[in-house]
Amino acid sequence: MFLSGMLTRGRTRVKANLVSPATRAVRWLAAAVWMGGIFYLSHQSTPAGRSGGTVESVAAHLTLYAGLALVLFWALNAQHGRAQAPLWARLTVAFALAVLYGVSDEIHQAFVPSRTASEADIGLDALGSAAGLALALLSTLLRRPGEPTPFP
Repeated sequence: MFLSGMLTRGRTRVKANLVSPATRAVRWLAAAVWMGGIFYLSHQSTPAGRSGGTVESVAAHLTLYAGLALVLFWALNAQHGRAQAPLWARLTVAFALAVLYGVSDEIHQAFVPSRTASEADIGLDALGSAAGLALALLSTLLRRPGEPTPFP
């Protein structure tokens, strides 16, 4: 009797942590929309950052890729019917996906008139991704026990 009560409570706790398929789809759709926004901006012949100067361009790269890494991390946190991957694995995958998207974005820009591909931009994209994920990690580690995670 005691053991069956523990097992029932354990199953309830696991079920409460699961995310519905619709929620998972919305999270991945948010990541796809964010990537689409980056694609749209990089397809412009005269980007907004170039007319304002280097500081605006650097800020745009850092901000856009910090956001992309956060949205990817959020999407990767949606478990469904199985144990969730360790935090370090989810952070690593989110970082790798964001940087790979940055590489593909630079390749795309090589084919846009008056745009060029730049290794420095890939570095900025990686730095922005790392900064975004550092914020996610910090907020996850600083939460009090019993509080909901900021990126469930």
